[in-house]
Amino acid sequence: MEPFDTVIKRINEPYIVGFSSYMWNIEYNLKLASMIKTAWPDCIIVFGGPSIPDDTEYLEKYDFIDILMHGEGEITFYSLLVGLLNNSKLSSLSNISYRKNGELYKTHKRPYDDLINLPSPYTMGLFDHIIKNEKYKNIQFDTVLETNRGCPYGCIYCCWASKGKLRKFPIERVLGDLEWMAKNKISYCFCADSNFGILKRDELIVQVATDLHKKYSYPEKIYMTTTKNQTDLSFKINSILNNNRMLKSVAVSTQSMSSEVLKIIGRNNMSIKQFSEELKKYREAGMHTHTDLMLGLPGESIESFSKGLFDVIEAGQHNYVFVFCCELLPNTPLYSKETINKYGIKTIKSHLCQHHTKVSTDATYKSRSEIIVETNTMSKDDWKKALRLSVCVQCFHYFGLLRYIAIYLRKAKNISYRDFYTSLFDWINNSSVLAKNILNKVCASIDIFLEGKGDLGFYDESISDIYWEFPEGLYILYVMNLEGFFDEIREFCKAFFDKEGVFEDVFNFQKEMIVLPDKAEKTITVSYDWFDYFDNLYDKTYTLPKVKKMSINMCSPKTSSWNEFLQIVVSRGKHGDGTIYKKADIKKLSES
Repeated sequence: MEPFDTVIKRINEPYIVGFSSYMWNIEYNLKLASMIKTAWPDCIIVFGGPSIPDDTEYLEKYDFIDILMHGEGEITFYSLLVGLLNNSKLSSLSNISYRKNGELYKTHKRPYDDLINLPSPYTMGLFDHIIKNEKYKNIQFDTVLETNRGCPYGCIYCCWASKGKLRKFPIERVLGDLEWMAKNKISYCFCADSNFGILKRDELIVQVATDLHKKYSYPEKIYMTTTKNQTDLSFKINSILNNNRMLKSVAVSTQSMSSEVLKIIGRNNMSIKQFSEELKKYREAGMHTHTDLMLGLPGESIESFSKGLFDVIEAGQHNYVFVFCCELLPNTPLYSKETINKYGIKTIKSHLCQHHTKVSTDATYKSRSEIIVETNTMSKDDWKKALRLSVCVQCFHYFGLLRYIAIYLRKAKNISYRDFYTSLFDWINNSSVLAKNILNKVCASIDIFLEGKGDLGFYDESISDIYWEFPEGLYILYVMNLEGFFDEIREFCKAFFDKEGVFEDVFNFQKEMIVLPDKAEKTITVSYDWFDYFDNLYDKTYTLPKVKKMSINMCSPKTSSWNEFLQIVVSRGKHGDGTIYKKADIKKLSES
């Protein structure tokens, strides 16, 4: 974001200034609006956007705001401008709140507008001056594509839930946006629909996107949140993207595995059997998936959350699980005082920690998060423990640090993932030295955050100048201390084995398969065919590895510098098993 003084210097005697406010810019907007009002007291300050509650709260708190817009802003802001131009009474306009003679007023609600007449900012040329600016010629641009609005479902934590029925943008506008992106070499397109794939026309949209990709090589990747009910169409859409190498990852999400929690939050999930079958379908088609879980949902306990975390692995999710902290967002059912009181919800407001962005010490540029840290079914201490446990599971299993060992124990010894990883978590906290110190270092900001003072993310200036997700930070520090970590954890892992030869072999294989920022090639020797064993992870009859002595000559690593390692392996690699070597990475494999 630009410095405030730079923005102020560009403004000249403004009549009205509007602010579209989201969680990532609300604090910046408030500070800038206050400065504008001080410099030009007669300027009309208007605030709208998802972060503005559907009441007069912001008028009560901020005397420099004159008018609030509620809900979608395109037609409302246009109507406001026309009304001011014609000297209309504000009371005659819909979807606004305003201040008059010290009193606060809220006007009548207007139903959501038809989207057919809303022009596209892309094809209107509003961004052309940025795209064509020479100083940005080496910048990779990302865009947001919106093909429809609304959501037919009612998850209480989501602002989409309050937007009613699904409304479509004209197909001509959508396809025009995609063509603009392709011609202007937009690398990444994020589709902001709540349920892409819910409409039959969505297949056409994806087909046009891939045709444009073939012609212009852009967009390179498209990511969308596909609908959870139209699974056949979603699969077809993702297959089209995958066949054209435009797919990043498929979300097969649950938010919670507890039926009681799902009932409370208004989400009707697929059964665990359906979830497992869905994962299998994408896996067999060669598509990478990820699953989203939320920590802090009403009705969730540490027991149900932990069970759900491991149920997801048992169901076959070995690609990646994201664990998001549940936030209170304005204009959601969860935000209401009634819901907050009913479920004993307690939150902490902190700066919004945007991972992979540069750390700023200037709080005036930071926005806010309001994160649920306690409910009447999960104490604050349990929330903290659940978060630390999930960080460990993400690091050890999904980043692959101990995944092979955990899989072997599950297949050969019938030791559940929950038993192995909770034992590991307890060992780290109670018996280890190096592993515990690193975990505490990475998670130190959690305690500071719970005191209302810090950001919920990991930062170490000796590594980089950006925020990392906790599992990423833990993985980075363990990799930086890989020899010491494996030396220390050896005895813990060995206790699960009754055959020392098997243990030494799989333990060595696990360690050597971890990608490091190193140019040197290496050769390892194993006594079992671990590649074949783990390739057949889902074959329940294949419980023991085949005896086969093998010499493995590793390729040059995927990265040649620490910065490349952080970007390619840690930040992006988790979406495609990039943190561990696979058979395809092997230069030479000799058997005897």
